[in-house]
Amino acid sequence: MDENELTKNELNKKRSICVLCTAVLLCITSPLCIKAEPLPFVIQNMIVILAAAVFGGVQTSGAVGLFLLAGIFGLPVFAGGASGIAHISTIRGSFLPGYFVAALVVGFMMKTPAIDEKTPVNKIAPACAAGYAIVYVFPVLKILQGGVQMFTEILPQLRPYLIADIIKCAVTIPLVALLRPIAAKHFSQ
Repeated sequence: MDENELTKNELNKKRSICVLCTAVLLCITSPLCIKAEPLPFVIQNMIVILAAAVFGGVQTSGAVGLFLLAGIFGLPVFAGGASGIAHISTIRGSFLPGYFVAALVVGFMMKTPAIDEKTPVNKIAPACAAGYAIVYVFPVLKILQGGVQMFTEILPQLRPYLIADIIKCAVTIPLVALLRPIAAKHFSQ
């Protein structure tokens, strides 16, 4: 066995630690939000997309699943310390299921990193952009349930959040390019 190769057991341990650390990071960053109306500005969506692009979707979606379960069962891990299943049914909370779907999609687009892989920016950028867009799908559907008038009233209020997420995406892309080769070294078989 090459010294760079990991046994399946070692690899599973590393991936489990990665999942747990990502879930903990999502949970502890809940206070890192800027309170605003109609929504707080958060960093959690950036963590989800960054982790999914660096590690792959299976690990990150597992981490997001743990994070969502912690919040559903009452731990104050959602933005601003919110928690509970009822929170997910609100417009603010409707972003949360999008984190899980974004992790899956971004991870599927990026795949698990490999040592011999060079990940070009033209692969990273669309995956990250898709992830940030997916986070908005559930809230937009929730807003549309309120009718066209509600949609036309709330949509312009989302403009600052879209701008913030474009900036986060611009920061995420070079971070992925930097961190993905490091992850490949630690998670290759």
